[in-house]
Parts: sequence; structure tokens; C-alpha cells
Amino acid sequence: MQCFSGPGCPCRLPRDSLCSSSLWFTTNCSIMRCECNGRSQYCLPDALGLHCVDCQGNTEGRNCERCKDGFYLQGAGQSCSPCRCNPTGSVSKSCDSTGRCSCKEGVTGDKCDRCPNGPIGADGCPQSPTLPCFCYGHSSRCSARPGYSVHKITSTFTTGVEDWKVGTMQGATPADTHFRWSPKHQDVEVISKNSLPVYLYAPDSYLGNQLLSYGQNLSFSLRLDRGVRYPSVNDVILEGGGLRVAASLGDLRSVVPCGQKITYSFRLDERPGSKWRPQLSALQFQTLLQNLTAIKIRATFGDTGRGYLDSVQLVTAQRGDGVPARWVHTCSCPLGHEGEFCQRCAPGFKRRDPADGAFSPCEPCSCRGGSCDPQTGDCYSADETPADQSCSQGFYRDPRRPETCVRCPCAEGESCSLGPGSLEPRCERCPSGTSGPRCDVCQEGYYGDPLGTAGVQRPCIPCHCNGHIDVRVLGSCDRNNGECLKCVNNTKGRHCEDCVRGFYHRQPTDACKPCNCDVQRSESDQCDASGQCRCRPGFEGLRCQRSSCPACFTPIKAKKNLVDLQVAQVSTADVLEKVSLVKIKSISYCLSVTEAEKRLQDRLSSISKQQLDDDQDLLNIKDAAADIKLQHQTYKTKVGEVQKLIKEMKVQLEKAKMNTSCRLHNLLKGLSALLRQHELLPHRVYSVFSDQSSPVDLKKVKQLEDSLAGAKKAVEDNLSPRLRNMEEQEAAHMRQLNSINRDIDTILADIANLKEILASIPKGCYNSPPNEKP
Repeated sequence: MQCFSGPGCPCRLPRDSLCSSSLWFTTNCSIMRCECNGRSQYCLPDALGLHCVDCQGNTEGRNCERCKDGFYLQGAGQSCSPCRCNPTGSVSKSCDSTGRCSCKEGVTGDKCDRCPNGPIGADGCPQSPTLPCFCYGHSSRCSARPGYSVHKITSTFTTGVEDWKVGTMQGATPADTHFRWSPKHQDVEVISKNSLPVYLYAPDSYLGNQLLSYGQNLSFSLRLDRGVRYPSVNDVILEGGGLRVAASLGDLRSVVPCGQKITYSFRLDERPGSKWRPQLSALQFQTLLQNLTAIKIRATFGDTGRGYLDSVQLVTAQRGDGVPARWVHTCSCPLGHEGEFCQRCAPGFKRRDPADGAFSPCEPCSCRGGSCDPQTGDCYSADETPADQSCSQGFYRDPRRPETCVRCPCAEGESCSLGPGSLEPRCERCPSGTSGPRCDVCQEGYYGDPLGTAGVQRPCIPCHCNGHIDVRVLGSCDRNNGECLKCVNNTKGRHCEDCVRGFYHRQPTDACKPCNCDVQRSESDQCDASGQCRCRPGFEGLRCQRSSCPACFTPIKAKKNLVDLQVAQVSTADVLEKVSLVKIKSISYCLSVTEAEKRLQDRLSSISKQQLDDDQDLLNIKDAAADIKLQHQTYKTKVGEVQKLIKEMKVQLEKAKMNTSCRLHNLLKGLSALLRQHELLPHRVYSVFSDQSSPVDLKKVKQLEDSLAGAKKAVEDNLSPRLRNMEEQEAAHMRQLNSINRDIDTILADIANLKEILASIPKGCYNSPPNEKP
């Protein structure tokens, strides 16, 4: 991928060069445009495409699509405004889409700067609860409960839909509705061809008992593709405890920023300013949160509507260290009630109206032994009939109090028994993730409070450590609050969601990788989630390994920004009275293209061109050195092969010589013997005939002469050609051996020449380390 800096596609800058023209070219010269929502002109390539850098207007994100922490977007503007939350009165420095901050207990005002009796002081407001206690209607007295910290249930959609679902207001899913996750934008998208509203349903992690979210905020980012002709009052819906409330997203008829996400925030209480309808009492709203069954967020408006949801957050509390959750309280229960919220009847008491559950007041049991079933009021059989020693499920008979049945120290409804000679009961069936005689201990890798020894009963559930703990290691997470204690893969944090310093990852479930920032050219050894280091002035690149625009250009940029700011601050009335808009633009243009700027731009262009030429020369030298190194290695390989071949040929040549010599020797020996026989044959014939006394048979002599001539011809025709052929083969072998010896001499001369060339190259030229580590 290359940066575009002019017509055509000639530019060959490094892969991570900044593109001032907002365009990138791939290897086949197809155009990729930076999508930064008008808040940046620079982007860099990565595995997902292009991501923006140097976002302006207090924004951040892959496409400069969201405000930085502590800022919010007003309407359809480009720049985010500071929240300016009062640090003493606010829970955090973040605010909602209207600039309203999330306040601590007893603090009011959009910026959390007001107390009931006046402005907030340096130490906050006097400790007097402003929200009513929730004690199931049994008490109005409560006090702050220590040991709880702020906890946020979030959905960032970095890996998928995270169990969110879609449906109509009644929960049905229309056939013409499409619901999908966008890995590029990391949000969820709903597309519906139906005119009926389609809602996004929150997963189970947002539901259930959410009393600890009372008075806190539910926030999310939503992007719509069109305005709404008629305002809706059912855009956000909460259901639970047989109750239902809804709120509107506001006036969407005229202003729906195209392609931009707007952050919405809703306070979970009954105050009029929270805008929930219908108006509930404090007890009713707390009852709804105590058994929250549905959170619905409207995603489509009209036919072929589209909606995009991101950054959902529900503020609640959990037991453990952290920012104190001062809004959590515990009730002072009247006689006959017990529990953190007076939700249980004390031993010896029963529900007056069992159908009302925990909202029913408790009254004494009317049993002989004094104890009864807390829900139904039924007396235990052993209390009414002394001979019957049985107790109902969930109770046992204590030998120290044989006349009554005692509740088992187990999870609700679980039975227990006493072992032989034991006075302590043992639970018979422990729920998943628990262990111990009373099922009161969470197993390794789980956390909770099965018996509610510290307040509310909480079943043991797996620790949420993003897969970065080893559950085989003792103490890998806190069994009480679920805090991850022994994070691996270079992670840290309560849920092992962050990387240790000098490392980064894109998703909490990914192992952290080293940043490898240039020590001298970066501000620190820490990088962002994409691996981008924070560079010192004058340097750029993923690891700040390259020089950027000279510092001499900074005053010109500052001057230009100042002029633009002054022009933007001129009101319409001033323009009409002083100078026309055309003149203002002309002045701004003239100021931005002064002769000094032109000279600096020319100088910058010359420096950049010279730097590119130098870089190209260096690359050419490195390429040449690499080629020489490769040729050297090739020659060494060939020399080894030739030397091996020479040895094999010498062995074969020696064998051929020996075989040829032996065969030639045997042939000559046989031929000599044959010739000697032929030479002696006439003498033998003559001696034979000379010794004969009878007349010589001329016919036999003629036959002998013919036989002798035939033998001589056979020798000349057969043995002589074979002898000549073997002599020629021996000469050919000698010529081939001489040719191989000449080739060896040539290769050895080339190797010597190559060594002289390598010796002339500066040391380290062809094996210098790369600029960036892979």
C-alpha cells in the first residue's frame, strides 16, 4: 500500500507513511479514502484497512467517531465540548449527550455542583441521603454500606453481538429484519423493511436484581439514518416487577446527524427530571429494578429503517475495592425482618401475605415450638407432634435444641443432615461452582457469597478474566468479589482487561503484544490499542521510527489556525458592517499563502525529496549487497557440488582404468597366444607332413590352409575393432577429465574474485538490521 501525493500512482512511500491528501493506493493502484468524519486528514493502514490518526475536535476512535472521555457532542457539530463535571460531586468526568454529569449521592445539577442547601463545597455535600431507602416497604431508615465500589456493565461489541437480540415491542422477530455485527465499526446494526418499530433487547447481564443501579445512569450511543416525523415516547423501555416505564430519545424530526452516533443517558429513578413515563413512586421504581426483566432500545423508525448501537453502559455497584459506591445502603430492619433490605423473615416469623413475597410484612408463627415455614406459616411436624422427629426440607433438628427445627446453613431450599456424633450440619447437594460442608465456599475460578454471610446471597459464578488466568493456580481470582489476581499474557486489571505498560491489544480477550516504541523518538514506551506509539515532535510512524515535518513549519500552522479561529468568531452583523464574506475569505487565503510560507513549503518539499532520494539510494545499496550475499551463497553451494562430483568421477575413472587395463591385458594375452598358435601351426603342419613316409594328401593340406586363413580373418574382423574401440574410449575419458579440471580451476578463480569483492564492502552493509521489528 502506498501514499498518494499527486496525479497517477507514482508515489512509493513506506507502508505507514501519513497521507496528507486523505487518499491511499493499494498495490494495484485502487483508491482507499480515509473515513475520519471530517475530523482528520491523516490515516494509517493496518489489518482492517485504514485507521485515522491525529483526530481533532477532542475526538478519538478508528474513524474519529466518538468524543474523548470527559467530552460530549452537541447536536450535529464536528467538535466535542468539555463536560466540565465537578470532580468533587461527580462519579466520573464523563457526561451524557446533553452535557449532564453523573452525580454522587446527594449532589444535583447538570455539572454535579449543587447540594440541597447550596453550592457544593470542597468536601462535597453533608451526608444526608436524598434518595429514599429500599427496604421492601418494611423500613425507611438506612445507612451507607461500606465495601462496595462502582461497577459498570458494558457492551462495546468488539467481538460480536454479545447476546443482544432484536424484536418488536412484544418480543416477536419479524421475518424481514436483519440483525448483524460490524467488525469494522464494532457495533451492531439493525435493518428492517417493516414499518413497525424494532427494538434491541439487552442480555441477561443487564437484568435481574439491579437495585444497586437505583439513581445511576443507563447510557448508549445510537446512530439513525433518518428523522422521525412524529416524536415517540417509547424509545427506551424498562420492564420488571409487573411495572413498565418508557422514555423518549428527544425531538428527532429535524436534527439527525448523518453518519454520527449520539450518546444518550437516562437516570434510573423516579424524579421528574429523569423523564420516565408513567410517573412512579420511589418504592415502585425500586420494585421494577429489583426484578428487571427487559431493557428495550428502539433501533428503527419507519420503513427500511436502520439503527446502529454501540457503547452501552449500566452503572451499578459490586463488593470489592475501587471507587466507593456511596449510594449503596443497608436497611435498619424492624422486629421479625432480616437481610440487607429486610427481605427475609427472621426465625419464628412468617409472611402475612405469602403471595406478596418479600413485600409482605412478617408476623410471629403460631406454633407450639415457635418455628414455622417462613413462606406458608405451616408448623413443622416435630413442633406439633413430639414423637415425630422429622423436619421439612431445608431444615434440620439440632441435638442441642431437640424441640425445634433449625434452618440449614445452605443455599435456599437445600437440605442438610448431621453426621454420626457431629453437631454441625453438612449440605447434601452443592450448586455448581460451590464446595465445602455448607456449600459456602466458591471453587477456584468462581466467586460469590452462596450463604449471604456478608449480606445478599450471591451464587458462585465464573470469574470474568477474559481468559487470562489459569484456574489451576490457587488464588487466581478473589472468591468473594471476582477480582482477577494472577493475570497472565502480560495483562492486568480487575478483569485482566488491560495490558501492562509497554504492551497493547485490540480486544480484551487477546493476549497483549509489545509496543516496541522507539526509546529516543517516542514520548513513552506505551502505545494505543492499535499499536501506535505517541511520537515526539518531528517524528512519525507506528513506532516513531521516522522523521516528520520540520519544526520550522509549526509557526505557520499556528498562524493559520489563529486566523481561521478569528474568522469563525466574526458574527454576521460584524461582517455586514465591516467587510463582506468574500473579503474575509480573501484575507484568510492571503494570510495562509504568504511568501514566507511558500519558501518554507519549497524548502520542505526539497528536504522531503532529498530524504526520499537518500532512502532510495540506501535501499538500492542494501539490495545490491543482498544480491552479492546471495550469489556468494550460491557459489559456495555450487563449489561443494562440483567438488563432490569430481571425487565421484575420479573414483569412476580409476575403476574404468582398471577395468580397461585388465580387459586390454587379457585381450592382448589371448591375441598373442592365438597368433603364436597360428605362427606355429604351419611349422607343425610341415613337421607332420615331413615325418610322413606316405605321399602327402594335397586335399587335406588345402583344407588346413583354408582353416588358417579363416582364423586370421576372424582375428582381424572381431578382435582388432574391439581393441581400437577400447583405445578410443580411454582417450575420451582422458579428455573429459581434463575438461573437468579446467572447470574446477575457473570456479576456484571466481570464488577468489568474489571474496575480494566482499572484502571491499564496508562491514555490516549487507546484514544491517531492519528499521522496524516484525
